[in-house]
Amino acid sequence: MSVWGVVLAGGGGTRFGGLKQFARLGGQSLLERVVSVALASCDGVVVVLPAGHDWNGPGIRATGGSTRAESVRAGLAALPGDASIVCITDAAHPLAGSVLYERVIGAVRAGADAALPGLPLTDAVKRVQMVNDEPHLLGVAGATTPAGGHVSAQMPMAFSLPVLLRAHREIADAVEDSAMVGAAGGRVVVVPGEPTNVHVTTPDELVVAQALLPLTH
Repeated sequence: MSVWGVVLAGGGGTRFGGLKQFARLGGQSLLERVVSVALASCDGVVVVLPAGHDWNGPGIRATGGSTRAESVRAGLAALPGDASIVCITDAAHPLAGSVLYERVIGAVRAGADAALPGLPLTDAVKRVQMVNDEPHLLGVAGATTPAGGHVSAQMPMAFSLPVLLRAHREIADAVEDSAMVGAAGGRVVVVPGEPTNVHVTTPDELVVAQALLPLTH
């Protein structure tokens, strides 16, 4: 089975305050780090970039769309014809190690339609709504979700390419692709995630990633 990666780096970085995919971490940009690890586990990568931007690293280039789903579809359209498994990740997860790629790819090779890394939640989850630019708890009953039985989903995620393509044909958009595959009736499995696989969306989280960097080698 030919395995390809799609690295999403087409976002505008609204919460970060700029194009975070080109921010530096340990002497490399976040994008460079992610592509390097993806290439070590995949036969090739497609890099989805913002319109009007390019970079001089490896991989096939694709231009992102106005939504995450459109950017994924742009990346899928650029895959070679022999691809059968696709790993989708993004530049916001620069510390995901090769072990995570091996876990999710292995689960799809074993028959799952999709696989994602997950970390068990240890704190209760609260639902909030913004009132006058301040977060307020949403309701009283049901405002709290117990931590037990829930995981925090990480990247990379691996998919059977035919199943993922079918899900994108049937469903217009979703928060991420495993939700689309699940909604389309696919079997999604969870493999162990990594505590150091921080999701960089703000400058403060980049500082956290910098502090965690020595623990990932």
